[in-house]
Amino acid sequence: MAKTLEELQAILTAQGYECRKISDICLRTKIPTKAYTNAEGHKSIAVLLAFDHANECLTIDTPWAFDSKQAAHKEAMLACLLSASAKSPLLKTQLDPDDGEVRLRVDCCCGSEGVPSDNVLKMLSLIPEFADRWYPHIRNAMEKGTFDPAGRKLSDAEERLAAIAQRAGGINRLKTLLWLRDRNN
Repeated sequence: MAKTLEELQAILTAQGYECRKISDICLRTKIPTKAYTNAEGHKSIAVLLAFDHANECLTIDTPWAFDSKQAAHKEAMLACLLSASAKSPLLKTQLDPDDGEVRLRVDCCCGSEGVPSDNVLKMLSLIPEFADRWYPHIRNAMEKGTFDPAGRKLSDAEERLAAIAQRAGGINRLKTLLWLRDRNN
């Protein structure tokens, strides 16, 4: 059980996570990833852990998981993040529209004794699982304007269709034209 940052740090270091206290209220750790590549080009994701609301909740945040200002196709990126969030229980994505920061967050409720060690580790594992599963799709959405809402890799044929849709004015324009056609028939 963890009620303090020291107890939380002991749980993490016992599991092999290197972590350090970056303030009186927050721990920072890096978790290795398989597909996700951070802004520095490394296969890892930085995670901040803190107790919130008078120790009623453990928050696990990944600041700057993505930068929406780097997206050539912001609408597709946001649609992909929304789709990914809907398919990822307990994890939510947050966007700060002012600076473009996309953050991943998991909240873990604490009992009167704190948060159980197993819960800490399970909630922490949700961050790299999400990052690895959705990173290729989010990057595709950012760079090419396409992604698969189911989270699977697009086939070559689907990639070609998506490229045609982009040249035709985007998928939203094609959807609107199809809707108008169906409405008038």
